[in-house]
Amino acid sequence: MVTWALNLALLGVALFALIDVLRRPAQAFPAVDRQTKIAWAIFTGLAAIIIFAFGAIDFLGVIGVIVSMFYLVDVRPKVREITGSR
Repeated sequence: MVTWALNLALLGVALFALIDVLRRPAQAFPAVDRQTKIAWAIFTGLAAIIIFAFGAIDFLGVIGVIVSMFYLVDVRPKVREITGSR
């Protein structure tokens, strides 16, 4: 039950990261010296698919969680800063 809840929560985090990538302007990503918007959409989309398919506890799932968290902790704040959005 705990594992199921953890998988569901981390899938939600990955989906949030994907939706956030899709909402941001494409010009902001290279402006903060990060990959393109398309690359981040692919990274976070694959992370969500992997977490859904294998779970967040599996080796591949952990990689998916790391990718999603990296976007949310490192890339997203920089993109938000340059776009001036909340």
